[in-house]
Amino acid sequence: MGASTTDLLYMLSDAVRSIRANLATTVFTSATLGFSLAILSIFFLVFTNINTALSGWGDRTQLVIYLKDSAPSPEKLKGDVMAMDGVKSVRYISKKDAFEELRAGMKGHESVLAGVDSSTLPASLEVRLADAYGDPAKAESIAGEMKKRDWAEEVQYSRDWVENFSSFLRFLELGALFIGIFLVLATVFIISNTIRLAVYARKDEIEVLSLVGASDTYIKVPFFIEGVVQGVFGGAFAMCILAIARYVLASNIPPYFDFAVRMPASAPVVFGLLVAAGVVMGVAGTLISMGRFLKV
Repeated sequence: MGASTTDLLYMLSDAVRSIRANLATTVFTSATLGFSLAILSIFFLVFTNINTALSGWGDRTQLVIYLKDSAPSPEKLKGDVMAMDGVKSVRYISKKDAFEELRAGMKGHESVLAGVDSSTLPASLEVRLADAYGDPAKAESIAGEMKKRDWAEEVQYSRDWVENFSSFLRFLELGALFIGIFLVLATVFIISNTIRLAVYARKDEIEVLSLVGASDTYIKVPFFIEGVVQGVFGGAFAMCILAIARYVLASNIPPYFDFAVRMPASAPVVFGLLVAAGVVMGVAGTLISMGRFLKV
């Protein structure tokens, strides 16, 4: 037990000595790791926020049912519609409410409505569909069912809007998938090659240790510790870049676009994720790069 503890302490001190002796290489590797993680995290931050916002915009009223004068009470109507599969919410708009909304929409031109009575407008139901029913075919089937109701005068379904919006979301997700894969591959390539160069610069040290009988584990652990250190500093550096990028973007975009740079989680959680990702990449890159000199 004492020997293994001594070995561990020696390997730890050797890692610290190596970091000090190769400080410039360690800093360069950590900075490269940080920049790569920052670029990747900024992309996923913006994409996630925009995709969430677009999904919210798609969750708007998709169906409007204009009611006959002989329609049942609002409570019975809403209960009937809510009982249908795929319906998320129902809002009843009386004739008076419809007239007030029309008046508000024509602010400054109210004279056009002079002599118009609120009773001339039909009452209606605004129906929002569940997310799973945003598909045009499913929405069309629900609209067809509502048209069969004897109290429905007319059903307006914005089919073109739903189809175009669904196509746009699919295009956005597909494009983001390709860009995300490219950025991940580019990040892995840059980090692995940066670490490979750092390890290669110390190949003589690795070969000497192998020749004097040091085990692979004995050689790898100091490099493993260096990978952890580089990952921690790289993740912290990435968090700093991300914070600066968010500040710069938020200061130069209109307020109604600031949702695109909002943090999806608290700063400590994002910081922890970036550090964890940095450690994983740093350790993996170090161990893979050492495979050139050691059996793995």
